[in-house]
Amino acid sequence: MNNCPCNKCICMPICRLKQYPKLVNCKLVWSYLKNPFNWIGMPERENGKLKLVHKYLEPTRWTLFYDEYERVMVDNDCGYHDCHFHY
Repeated sequence: MNNCPCNKCICMPICRLKQYPKLVNCKLVWSYLKNPFNWIGMPERENGKLKLVHKYLEPTRWTLFYDEYERVMVDNDCGYHDCHFHY
């Protein structure tokens, strides 16, 4: 069963074009991810929820990548410098 709030959401076309920081202003996404901003030194996190949001939303302004510890991070397409958000 999928609990991702983006699945079949009527706002998907709008959110697909948003950068990640603007996306987490959505209360549905924020509560689903449970405070998505964490520091690198934090213990192991659940990566599946962010992967589901990425899968259903298919964003055009941000992508996912992984560090050497297999932690998921967001690469925000800022156009002028690298913007990374650790999840």
